[in-house]
Amino acid sequence: MVLTLVIALASPPAAVVANPELHTASAGAIGRPQPADALFSFRIGVWNKLHHFLYVLGRAQNGVPDMRREAVAGAPGDVEGLSARPDAERGAWDDAIRFYAAGLSTKDAVFDAEMVKVTQILTAVPDSSDLSRLGLDPQLVAVLKRVEPVYRAVWWPRHARANHARRDELQLLAEKHGPALVKRLTTVFGAEWPAQPRMIDLAAYVSWSGAYSTDGGLIVMATLSDSNRGLWGLESMLHEAAHQWDEQFERRLSAVAAKTGKPLPAQLSHAIIFHTCGELMRELFPDHVPSADKVGIWNRGLGPFKARLDRHWRPYLRGANTFDEAIAAILAGAL
Repeated sequence: MVLTLVIALASPPAAVVANPELHTASAGAIGRPQPADALFSFRIGVWNKLHHFLYVLGRAQNGVPDMRREAVAGAPGDVEGLSARPDAERGAWDDAIRFYAAGLSTKDAVFDAEMVKVTQILTAVPDSSDLSRLGLDPQLVAVLKRVEPVYRAVWWPRHARANHARRDELQLLAEKHGPALVKRLTTVFGAEWPAQPRMIDLAAYVSWSGAYSTDGGLIVMATLSDSNRGLWGLESMLHEAAHQWDEQFERRLSAVAAKTGKPLPAQLSHAIIFHTCGELMRELFPDHVPSADKVGIWNRGLGPFKARLDRHWRPYLRGANTFDEAIAAILAGAL
């Protein structure tokens, strides 16, 4: 399941500059060459991976129910190699989890502005950066710097392999099918794709949802989640990219609601994105099971929208009615 929200935040400090050699899909030992006209780019950095891993482990220590979800359920048991480390390193690692459990892990990765700001900084910063110069909480910086060597020694090799394998898989899919999907997506939403590729930050674990996005271009995906494998990963990329237009899309929905005098349901835009991305994937891959169906989205909070979207939004996707007509019919509740 993918859960997203636009959160208005200032951009990361100017000192946070991505290092293409360390963070993006490029030639040589770190991956395939990225085409000049790429629609998506991928970034893999140690601080992002460490931050998200500790965030997830802190939530597990707190016993939050969402830790039973597929994308994070395996994180607490991902300890191979830790027992062989010196007592001091194991103690530092336990302290780091407790630090997150008492602080950042109590926050929502998408809805909490403080958590999002930290994540924005740590995803963009080069691995060799001095974290103490980025405006982060000094206690957080001390914790991360203390356990970064432990993370590299124990988890880095296998997490890096997973990240690179998923990156290469998604890059191939994006190169082959991205142009057609993005053309359809921008047409449907009446939006423009940015001049620069959409950046996808990869980490072994990110949150219970397996992928999320926020304002400012942050899109994060978990490489160990089954929901991001193969075509589902391609759909996740499309879904999260669509959320970067949330603000303008909400304005369009609000305008139709105002004309019709109907209330605008809070989750309608998210339901439309799930439905749209699933349908666009099925246009190219008729046997594809959309992510919303795969993980049971329509059996949960977004369920009431499904029949309306099938009846009124799907014809819009096929050119049978206009955007305003489709939204007006959905808001009217005609089934």
